[in-house]
Amino acid sequence: MTGLSAYLDRFAGRRMVVLGDLAVDCYIETRPSRLSREAPVMVLQYEQRRHLPGCAANTVLNLRALGAEVVPIGIVGDDEPGSALLESFRAQGIPLSGITVHGRSVVKVRIMSGDFSRPKQQVLRVDVEPQGHPSENTYLELIARAGVAEKAEGIVVSDYGYGAASPGLLRAVVDVAPKALVSVDSRQKIGEFQKADLLTPNEGEASAYLRRPVESDAEAREAARELRALTEAGAVLLTRGNRGMMLADGEITALPIHGSTEIVDPSGAGDTVVATASLARVAGASYAEAARLATFAASISVMKSGAVAVTHAELAECLARG
Repeated sequence: MTGLSAYLDRFAGRRMVVLGDLAVDCYIETRPSRLSREAPVMVLQYEQRRHLPGCAANTVLNLRALGAEVVPIGIVGDDEPGSALLESFRAQGIPLSGITVHGRSVVKVRIMSGDFSRPKQQVLRVDVEPQGHPSENTYLELIARAGVAEKAEGIVVSDYGYGAASPGLLRAVVDVAPKALVSVDSRQKIGEFQKADLLTPNEGEASAYLRRPVESDAEAREAARELRALTEAGAVLLTRGNRGMMLADGEITALPIHGSTEIVDPSGAGDTVVATASLARVAGASYAEAARLATFAASISVMKSGAVAVTHAELAECLARG
């Protein structure tokens, strides 16, 4: 994979902006203890709690781990999880000038359990979400921070449906960096981001937007082609879990998954895909080459527990193994 490795060598120092829904993944690790006397449920013994960047924040950390200089634009809550997220950014040398602190953080609490001899499995998830979308004043404050995108080479929209990622904010950022590559990973509003350079929906998101099943190879091919036509995107990279990806960039190309089809945890894999493919395009790769790099990165991501960034060294090693 020498050809792809050449692009990896060009990742360092690329200026990228991520605008979107910053969140915190909280992992509460436990081990089974006994059956409760109060109800027919298992009592779990608490071991530790970890806060990790989630949603758009995971995209930010993926870009940083691959070597990019990345600036996030979004909202974190005025609370303990928000402070933990800001501290994790500081530790990675990620600037906070594009972040507004307001309200309550988006937090996804995962209860993990397992004994000493087995990997811990998720047994319950509790989502803590703000009440409604950001206020007009908060939204205007985000737009006022668009100037942090100056000289950006790439802009990644990471839309998880919490309102920080919007076409209006994207327009403001593009006005500041009109030559930047624009990539969009949108859970619910694929069609609202017109004429992006790259879209990276998964099959479920494509199915919801097109209002029809997207499961078979033939359905995935047609969905990728139609999404590109409807949104006037430069390319669509449709992710399909352990069935690989489908690229529509004028041609339709099926990309098999790299490595094992056994997946430990798909959490955050979409963030890894959009980060890797976008950075590869900025580094000069074609859409097909960027998509192939993304399949390698995704193969690393899904073998990790939780949404954990894929590093430059990990991707380089994976490419070397072929």
